[in-house]
Amino acid sequence: MGCDFTVMDRQIESPRGPVPDGKLVYCALGPGSSMIGAPAPSLKLVLDGDERYEIDGRTISVKPGEFLYLDAGSQCIGTNRSAMTGLCLLLPTNGAANLPAGHGDDPVLGRALVLSTRASALGRTLWDYGRRIAHNPLLGPAIADELVARVEVAIAEPLERSRAAIDGLKAVKLSTRRELFRRLERAREFLHAHIARAVTLAEMASVAGLSQFHLARYFKDAYGESPISYHRALRLDRAAKLLAAGGRSLAEVAEATGYSDQVALSHAFRRTYGVSPQSWTRQRGLAA
Repeated sequence: MGCDFTVMDRQIESPRGPVPDGKLVYCALGPGSSMIGAPAPSLKLVLDGDERYEIDGRTISVKPGEFLYLDAGSQCIGTNRSAMTGLCLLLPTNGAANLPAGHGDDPVLGRALVLSTRASALGRTLWDYGRRIAHNPLLGPAIADELVARVEVAIAEPLERSRAAIDGLKAVKLSTRRELFRRLERAREFLHAHIARAVTLAEMASVAGLSQFHLARYFKDAYGESPISYHRALRLDRAAKLLAAGGRSLAEVAEATGYSDQVALSHAFRRTYGVSPQSWTRQRGLAA
C-alpha cells in the first residue's frame, strides 16, 4: 500500500480517520469551514487565498507561502473566507520515529507552528510540489509517495531550528516567546522574499509588528545574527549562485541582488568569501 492522493473540492463536516501510509490532499475550496482530524502529524500549505485554524482554543492564520505544522491531537476547524488552494499532507501514523524527540507534546514548540516556505529546504520542496500539483492535479498519485518520503526525512530540521530559536529568545513566558517567534518568522520570510534589493529595518519591523529596537534585538537572539547581516548573507549567496551559473556579467548580478553597482557587490563579496567575485568564479571553474 502507498500514500493515498485525493482532490478536495468541498468542505467536510466530519474528520477523516487515521492513514497508516500517509495521505496527500490537494485542496481547491470555496469559502467555508471543515472539521479536521489529527490522528498523526500533518502539514498544511497555502498556495493561494488564506486559511484560519481553530486549534485547542487558539486561532492561527496561514497565508500564501506559509505552511502549518500540526502535531497529533484533538480535532480542529479550518476556515477560509474566500477561495483557496493548497496541500494537506498527513504523515503516516507509523512514521513517528522520523520526528524529533518530544513530538506530540513538545514543551517548546507547542502543537501548531506556522513556517515560511522560503526559509527551509522543506518549505521550498512543499511549495514546488504544491505548484506542480495545482498546475496538473493528475500528477498527484504519481508523486504522493515521493513527497511524503521527503517530508518524513526533512521535517526534523525546521522543527529543531524553530525550537532553538524560541529557546534563544529572552522572555520569561513561553507564550510570549512563541508569539515573538511567529512575528520574527514573518520578518524572516520578508527577507527571503526580497533578496533582489536592500531592505530597511523599518520595513521588517512593520512586517513583524515590532519596534525597530525590539526586532533587531529579538532577531539576533533567535537566529544568531542581525536581520541586516542575515539578509546580506542571503543576497550574497544568491550572487554566488548566479555567478556559478554563468551567463551574466558582474554588473547584472549586482543589479539582481540589490547592489548599486559591481563595485559595491565586489566589496561585500570579498568581505564574506575572502576573494573577489572574479577570483571566486575562476576557482569554481577550475574545480569543475
